[in-house]
Amino acid sequence: MNFLGDEGAERVRSAYPGSTWERLAEVKRRYDPDNVFRLNQNVSPAERA
Repeated sequence: MNFLGDEGAERVRSAYPGSTWERLAEVKRRYDPDNVFRLNQNVSPAERA
Protein backbone atom coordinates (compact mmCIF):
# COMPACT_ATOMS: atom_id res chain seq x y z
CA MET A 1 0.00 0.00 0.00
CA ASN A 2 2.73 2.47 0.85
CA PHE A 3 4.18 2.30 -2.65
CA LEU A 4 0.98 2.85 -4.62
CA GLY A 5 0.66 6.05 -6.59
CA ASP A 6 -2.54 7.33 -8.12
CA GLU A 7 -3.49 3.97 -9.61
CA GLY A 8 -7.20 4.15 -9.02
CA ALA A 9 -9.81 2.73 -6.71
CA GLU A 10 -9.65 -0.81 -8.11
CA ARG A 11 -5.95 -1.10 -7.31
CA VAL A 12 -6.54 0.10 -3.75
CA ARG A 13 -9.41 -2.41 -3.42
CA SER A 14 -7.20 -5.27 -4.60
CA ALA A 15 -4.63 -4.45 -1.90
CA TYR A 16 -7.15 -5.54 0.76
CA PRO A 17 -8.57 -8.91 -0.30
CA GLY A 18 -11.64 -10.69 1.02
CA SER A 19 -13.30 -9.61 4.20
CA THR A 20 -10.46 -7.20 5.00
CA TRP A 21 -11.96 -4.57 2.68
CA GLU A 22 -15.42 -4.92 4.23
CA ARG A 23 -13.96 -4.59 7.74
CA LEU A 24 -11.99 -1.46 6.78
CA ALA A 25 -15.03 0.08 5.08
CA GLU A 26 -17.11 -0.55 8.21
CA VAL A 27 -14.46 1.10 10.40
CA LYS A 28 -14.41 4.03 7.99
CA ARG A 29 -18.21 4.31 8.15
CA ARG A 30 -18.10 4.44 11.93
CA TYR A 31 -15.22 6.88 12.40
CA ASP A 32 -15.13 8.92 9.17
CA PRO A 33 -18.60 8.73 7.59
CA ASP A 34 -18.03 11.99 5.68
CA ASN A 35 -14.82 10.58 4.17
CA VAL A 36 -12.75 13.54 5.37
CA PHE A 37 -9.53 11.47 5.32
CA ARG A 38 -9.61 10.54 1.63
CA LEU A 39 -6.56 12.14 0.07
CA ASN A 40 -4.28 9.08 0.13
CA GLN A 41 -5.27 5.58 -0.98
CA ASN A 42 -8.89 5.78 0.08
CA VAL A 43 -11.16 3.17 1.58
CA SER A 44 -14.64 4.59 1.15
CA PRO A 45 -17.09 4.30 4.05
CA ALA A 46 -19.47 1.34 3.89
CA GLU A 47 -23.04 2.03 2.89
CA ARG A 48 -25.47 2.23 5.78
CA ALA A 49 -27.56 -0.90 6.16
